[in-house]
Amino acid sequence: MNVSALIHQFLSTENPVLPEPALMLIALHVGWASVLGASAFWAGGRLRPGRRLGLSLLVVLWALWPGSSSPTYWLGLAFQAPSLMTVLLCWLGLISLVWSKPAKPISGSGEQNLILKIGVLMGIALGWVLLLDTLAWLPMSVYSWGFSVAACAAVACVVVIFWAFGAGFKPWNSHHNVSFFLVLGVVALFVLTRLPTGNVWDALLDPWLWLALQAFAIRVGLQRWRGKRAG
Repeated sequence: MNVSALIHQFLSTENPVLPEPALMLIALHVGWASVLGASAFWAGGRLRPGRRLGLSLLVVLWALWPGSSSPTYWLGLAFQAPSLMTVLLCWLGLISLVWSKPAKPISGSGEQNLILKIGVLMGIALGWVLLLDTLAWLPMSVYSWGFSVAACAAVACVVVIFWAFGAGFKPWNSHHNVSFFLVLGVVALFVLTRLPTGNVWDALLDPWLWLALQAFAIRVGLQRWRGKRAG
């Protein structure tokens, strides 16, 4: 076995595995339909449940409609496809809204919130690194490294390490299983489909999700600041 050749193939970005064009087109419509449908369901919170669901379904059908009359056509031109992470988060959020479970405060204490905050900060940091890479302000191309096998392995290893730290090595009695399986599920879907672009960073993060993470971090920071002032 040629170890050097194996390592080179593991780190190589010269021959990336890209998704099939037909699969990319399907994923484009399904992805934006999921995002727009979940957004419409959330925005229609004051409507009756039936009308709220009907509004969401109409938006989904409109997003799935082929051609330039669909919002997916223009969103795809401007932003390409949403990340797999965004799509899965939209589905999880939609399910939680349908079940109407009371939301837990986002500024609480404990290991669960610590792991959540670390994940949010890591997503924000990754977005800034990719932005600096786009502006050619980094000595190496981080984005192109996302086409390699090593990038997927690195993401999976980091997730497992943080899961073990947060769960205390108790996999079935932990509050962190959702986050753990969410990220690993995204990586697994990416390995199987290479969606949306063949780059693992595009599967984990997109500009809209990056902005949402920063808005979430600012909201938590303001809540803590107001709490300290009130105290």
